[in-house]
Amino acid sequence: MHLTPDEIARLQAQSANIRNICILAHVDHGKTTLSDSLLASNGIISQRLAGKVRYLDSRPDEQLRGITMESSAISLYFKTISRAQETSIVNEYLINLIDSPGHIDFSSEVSTASRLCDGAVVLVDVVEGVCSQTVTVLRQAWVDKLRPVLVLNKIDRLITELQMTSSEAYLHLSKIIEQVNSVIGSFFVGERMQDDLVWREKVERGEIEEFLEKDDEDIYFSPEKNNVIFGSAIDGWGFNIAQFSVIYEKKLGIKRDLLQKCLWGDFYFDPKSKKVIPAKALKGRNFKPLFVTFVLDSIWHIYDTCLINRDTEKLEKIVKSLGIKVLPRDLRSKDTKQLLNTIFSQWLPVSNAILLTVVDKLPSPLVSQKERIPHILDAAPSSKLVDPNLKKDMISCDAKGLVSCYVSKMISVPEDELPRNQKQAIGEQELFERGRRARLEALKAAEEAKKLEKPKEEDEFAVITASDEPEWDFEEEEDEDAPADLKKEVIIGFARIYSGTVSVGQELTVLEPRFDPLHAEKHTSKVTITELYLLMGRELIPLEEATAGSIVGIGGLEGKVLKSGTLITPGVVGVNLAGINLNNPPIVKVALEPVNPIYMDKLEHGLELLNQADPCVQTYLEDTGEHILATAGELHLERCLKDLKERFAGIEITASKPVIPFRETIVGNVELNPPKGEFGRGVVDIKLDKYHIQLETRPLPEAATEFLLNNKASIAKLARREVKEDEDEVMIGSVLSKEQFSQQLKDALETGNKSKMRDNIDWTDTHLRVCSFAPKRIGANILFDTPENHLRRLFEADNRAKKFEYEDNILHGFQIACFEGPLTAEPTQGVAVFIKSIKLLEEPVLVNDVSGRLIGSTKDAIHKGFLDWSPRLMLAMYSCDIQASAEVLGKVYAVIQRRRGTIISEEMKEGTPFFTVSAKIPVIEAFGFSEDIRKRTSGAASPQLVFTGFQTIDEDPFWIPTTEEELEELGEFAERENIARRYMNDVRRKKGLFVDEKVIQNAEKQRTLKRD
Repeated sequence: MHLTPDEIARLQAQSANIRNICILAHVDHGKTTLSDSLLASNGIISQRLAGKVRYLDSRPDEQLRGITMESSAISLYFKTISRAQETSIVNEYLINLIDSPGHIDFSSEVSTASRLCDGAVVLVDVVEGVCSQTVTVLRQAWVDKLRPVLVLNKIDRLITELQMTSSEAYLHLSKIIEQVNSVIGSFFVGERMQDDLVWREKVERGEIEEFLEKDDEDIYFSPEKNNVIFGSAIDGWGFNIAQFSVIYEKKLGIKRDLLQKCLWGDFYFDPKSKKVIPAKALKGRNFKPLFVTFVLDSIWHIYDTCLINRDTEKLEKIVKSLGIKVLPRDLRSKDTKQLLNTIFSQWLPVSNAILLTVVDKLPSPLVSQKERIPHILDAAPSSKLVDPNLKKDMISCDAKGLVSCYVSKMISVPEDELPRNQKQAIGEQELFERGRRARLEALKAAEEAKKLEKPKEEDEFAVITASDEPEWDFEEEEDEDAPADLKKEVIIGFARIYSGTVSVGQELTVLEPRFDPLHAEKHTSKVTITELYLLMGRELIPLEEATAGSIVGIGGLEGKVLKSGTLITPGVVGVNLAGINLNNPPIVKVALEPVNPIYMDKLEHGLELLNQADPCVQTYLEDTGEHILATAGELHLERCLKDLKERFAGIEITASKPVIPFRETIVGNVELNPPKGEFGRGVVDIKLDKYHIQLETRPLPEAATEFLLNNKASIAKLARREVKEDEDEVMIGSVLSKEQFSQQLKDALETGNKSKMRDNIDWTDTHLRVCSFAPKRIGANILFDTPENHLRRLFEADNRAKKFEYEDNILHGFQIACFEGPLTAEPTQGVAVFIKSIKLLEEPVLVNDVSGRLIGSTKDAIHKGFLDWSPRLMLAMYSCDIQASAEVLGKVYAVIQRRRGTIISEEMKEGTPFFTVSAKIPVIEAFGFSEDIRKRTSGAASPQLVFTGFQTIDEDPFWIPTTEEELEELGEFAERENIARRYMNDVRRKKGLFVDEKVIQNAEKQRTLKRD
């Protein structure tokens, strides 16, 4: 059914009958195929094409690869009739459905989709089971307080591929439900432990209150509660327990409610007494569970008759007993899959099962916002300052209250696809007139063509005399790099209205992601709504207004909202719903330039559009003048480059090899060369002007480094520093108070006292001497003040009698040294720098520009102290999950080892022939890894790569054989390649830094290739 704008307005006005849901799952678990079945129920696509057309994959590359890359929204109409005594009650529902990607590179699309919804349909492939992304999407639903419904998809594979019996399938399905519930249980336990910790802290502060235990009864999936659907989206069937309890209610003479509780679990049917009995009453008899007898056996029988042992007579009987209509030609058809689809789509249509469960089990905006909004408001900055009327309207989802609308992402649409630019349906008279005009123009064109034709008579020859000037025909060369004719793109906001009514022409206030109610005048702007649309996959339906609880497209936000934002009524202190939330930080960076330099402006414009249209892209200009594009992974990068060339810039672009970030660190618990300085390892003197400054560089305790990496948000608050949107630092961890941070840092630093490292120092109370963190004042490196207190400290009041005049220069030198380490000019990590003393020289040598020279001298001294220890490079690492069968396991291992990966674990999935392999692979070696795995295994294995941080290479890049044993084993030049040195030299060469390597290895003998 195609909805008209009037029908949409009527349905949107009834907030209680709106359902906002998203479909979440691991990649290739059947989200888009399931969406097709739901669309077919509304007549948007044909029932026969459901599962083949993948309607919501609207991009050509999505269709080509067979995976979803962008979340798409569509609105469905669903009508239920409930009979109460003598009357029938008709309920009409508007279901706003968002289909999200499953690939890890596009996990930011999943988070933007889930923020808009109230419920989630979580799909699990019953053969592959619970995969890495299944856990991720379940966590996303838990964090966003979405109520989930579980769909066990691809049950047909248990019959056709794994050839399980119905009893084996029942056990397998119950194990998968247990696995999903164990994941949900782990989230509940984690949250309970967090609540317990907060309660204990309150008790210690004297705020005595009773600890409230949360009930976990409603959070788990259980078929008897009707929040589990069994089905096969590709074959078009699906059901929940309630549907079968209706079917068997009359046959067995058991009340529907009782039968619903018995159809799943250890309940059996006794054919003699015609009663349902529990497991205790079996008394050694071998009965099948009710679910197997009444549900699975019927489905297995249809598959057996249709696919495995084809029997047309039996099929006719089955069709007759089910009371469905199948044409004789379909029964005789050789296309068995289509026949299955025809039978099941009439008997157990998957769309009915999903939509009935959604309207029954998932909350409407009215119910959902009462639970979700307080949680969202608590997480927002300075939420106590928000207007109380706005809070009240948001919680009650009041359509007549103040406007509050969250724009989760911006989508780019070609201007000619907007409804205002599309041709309207034309009448019969106009059609006739157009035809007449077209015939006249065709006739004229034919006459012109006849005039230009030369008569085909005898060939004419002419002599060219000397006086005649020859005529030359020049072919104009086509510029291959010329920009293509681009369709103009329009940016539309993908938004959820939490309260109030938004209408075309209305003026609202935009709150940017960095808005804070403490500074209500900053990061805000005014915007006028120019268009409102209902998103229908590839189509847009124009609206005049949209009320609370709706998901809509909003026009007119271009230039006002970059990636996400909040719209509120002007003059109201609003709440920032669009905090910076990057799940998967952009790790793969490339430098871009146009093939033809004159089109640089088009590249810049294209990058601006791409930055707006993709929530997980970052674009910025490097100090070197390079345009950098940062993406979440290899597939994401391919998609962005394709969009840039074809949609946003329209020019040929060259991209550099991906620039992978490294980190540099030092270790002290290995055998070290003798110290280079006379004052001890890592100690360097600076003598400049009248000052003698002594710096000591040493490794930070591992616990302290880990603590600083996990609490960047707290450090940023401590340093009173705002984080820019184009920075690649991802703020993780809750913000700690100054006292909490100081105490936890003290504990982390004092773990260094247990270290068995030589040249160790006493770390007790060193946290009081902290002056600064680096790089960018939020990193995992610390500068410690002298014991005599020459510099300002972070955790102590400034009580200095005399301030050191050049303290800012030392701090700047420390920041620069940590931002560009000595090995590859990459940021350092886990380095402590102590200022041991600052003294006056007895014989000062006065120089000019002391402040500038001191910055450079501090940087050089820290680098010199850094190299006195054993320096190490840290590689960016991916964790990799691969599902593969036993036949291709060896090939998977070979590819991982060739890419310098390490296998962490290998487990066989119970009840399936698949192994789950977990490994770690350096990001620098991971390009082409997914394609390589697929080629080697003929598509039988597909990896999921997730960035997990940095890992140290346990090899000194400057190591050369020195001892007799090493020289004897490896030779003077060490035949075994030093991997750390190779990586270091590659990065230095790329950055134009000096590379210490021999160009000629052996120049003793001259070769004469040609004799005269």
